[in-house]
Amino acid sequence: MAVQSEQAENDALASSEHIANSTNESEVDDTLDVLIIGAGWAGLSAGTFRGYGCSSRWTISDAKHLPPSLASTLKKKGIVNFRILEAKDHIGGRAFTHHEKWEGKDLPLDLGAMWIQNAASNLLHDYANKYKQVISHPSTFETKVYRENNKGPLSDDEYEEFSEALFDEGFYVTQKKRQAKAWKRGDEPLQKSADKFLETLADDPFKQSLAKVFLRDNIETEYSGSLKELSLRHWNSDSWIGGERSADFFVLTGYTSLVHAYAEDEGIMENILLNAPVTSIDYESSGAVQVSYAAGVTNGGGEDFSVRAKKVIITVPLGVLQAKSISFKPELPISTSNAINRLGMGKMNKIFMMWKSEDVFWPFPSSTEVLEDLTDRDSNFFFYTSLSLKENIPVLFAFFQGSVVEQLEDEYAQSNPALYEQKIADLAMESLCSMFGESTPRPEKVVVTHWSVDEYTMGAYSFNKVGMKQHDREVLASSIGGKRIYFAGEATHNKYFATTTGAFMTGRNAAKSAVKSMKKK
Repeated sequence: MAVQSEQAENDALASSEHIANSTNESEVDDTLDVLIIGAGWAGLSAGTFRGYGCSSRWTISDAKHLPPSLASTLKKKGIVNFRILEAKDHIGGRAFTHHEKWEGKDLPLDLGAMWIQNAASNLLHDYANKYKQVISHPSTFETKVYRENNKGPLSDDEYEEFSEALFDEGFYVTQKKRQAKAWKRGDEPLQKSADKFLETLADDPFKQSLAKVFLRDNIETEYSGSLKELSLRHWNSDSWIGGERSADFFVLTGYTSLVHAYAEDEGIMENILLNAPVTSIDYESSGAVQVSYAAGVTNGGGEDFSVRAKKVIITVPLGVLQAKSISFKPELPISTSNAINRLGMGKMNKIFMMWKSEDVFWPFPSSTEVLEDLTDRDSNFFFYTSLSLKENIPVLFAFFQGSVVEQLEDEYAQSNPALYEQKIADLAMESLCSMFGESTPRPEKVVVTHWSVDEYTMGAYSFNKVGMKQHDREVLASSIGGKRIYFAGEATHNKYFATTTGAFMTGRNAAKSAVKSMKKK
């Protein structure tokens, strides 16, 4: 079932009774010190800023070395009057877990964020280690690439040989040469580098097909943008968190378990108002900023309220800013508006597919974590066994994107969710039948995401779009309105965009700047 539009997810809101849900404006002080818009990782981290620099690395060997609590530091700074407005009915933003019961077990399905990337250098992994209710394990991403028409997988040696020859010694060489020239003659789509490289394989259709798989998986799926949209000049400007590569950890208990543990531990649940989408921000006067929002929004309802704040930190997804869902008075500065529009917002989605144990057809149990199909299609599915590796639950999930599935999302995800999930499942089955044969059974149940038509996300995560400027993310992160309005979120991080850690760090940075600019008596 397509689930993101459902209200009151009971499983994800197990502790939501602690969250402020009042629509009585008299309960909010006349003027807040800080108002945070969005309760995703950026908003939550801004709400728990302690005055520590975000770039510092905290000791991972012992959770007690994490910075002290919000209560002991924010109060010393006099910042106690703040609130977080969240449009959805849950905290965490795009880090949200939907739960299913399957074969007698609880099955946490992360509709958005799933991995703690580069865990050895990632402060979110420190927090996960701190909270006993959060369970994660390292992913190996051991991959099997299957020949089309059920002709079996490549051997591990074949995969490694082709990967090195086609990618490390092939495409990357072509891309780097063209990228160097792009800094002189102007940007171009990464597709041109891919086409140039694929031309060299014209006499070997098999290698060409394999190269296309690598391009789709390692670039398009990784960055949630098509080769036609991705910037050659900027496409690989991101960095490993912490600088050196280490294992990514899959959150077995679901990202919501980490989100809630963090928010409860930091004591900010009572500062969050759910179902409260912001509609306008007025910073025309030189005083406090006036923010209007619709409180108690469920099934299109809600009442209009407004609140004033000395500082406002906006952490909504890039797609929401691009859609102009929030009006600004005066209009955003041209530099900010241009930066928003030049960045790309990915349209990748996921499908979760559940089978009965007796119907499992893929290597199970197995250490293989990624299953790829060599067939060249417009819409490609890359399947993962991560949920079944530890618990032996018969479920696959797949990332998918492409013009066909984007059109299906636009046409049916909201108007006819059942038809949308059926059509996506049909396309996913085409890949599975190619890999494992026409007798491959259909799943008993599917769950399909639709991030691009979710009015409070409008996409998966940001990418570097062709034509963007080098400092667009930094421009977006800059304050406006005389240091009264700040922006945060994964799209504002120059190196760690598209990650929960990037969102977390930018929230801290925005809070740090806002607090610094305050003139406390």
